[in-house]
Amino acid sequence: MLLLDERIQADGAHSCTWATSDGDRVQIRDDSGASGELAVDVVDHVMRRYGRPLDDDIAIDGDALRCGRYTLRRLHHHALVDAEGRDYLVWQRPGEEPLVCVAATVTAALRFLMDKFSRGAASGI
Repeated sequence: MLLLDERIQADGAHSCTWATSDGDRVQIRDDSGASGELAVDVVDHVMRRYGRPLDDDIAIDGDALRCGRYTLRRLHHHALVDAEGRDYLVWQRPGEEPLVCVAATVTAALRFLMDKFSRGAASGI
């Protein structure tokens, strides 16, 4: 299980979003109760949309989740321009440079898609 994001909700409660994978799909579970799954190809599309190439000087370490032929990794990095470190998600693709994006941004997009697809499935769309 990989921690994707931690946030404080409007009521002050702390909430985390977690991911697991069976290789073809990524299951996403939120402490607030929302859960669902997305095809690994959808996660790849989101990371290609929002991600940027990871600087070669940044070590790729931290917790990782295998998603079929891809690896999703959580990285905490403190850039010189930041007052404090930030959490990022790194998408490693075979034969291509890793992509990185702020964890909160990617997680929000994944939660939105998970919700949209689960509502569509429930309504027969």
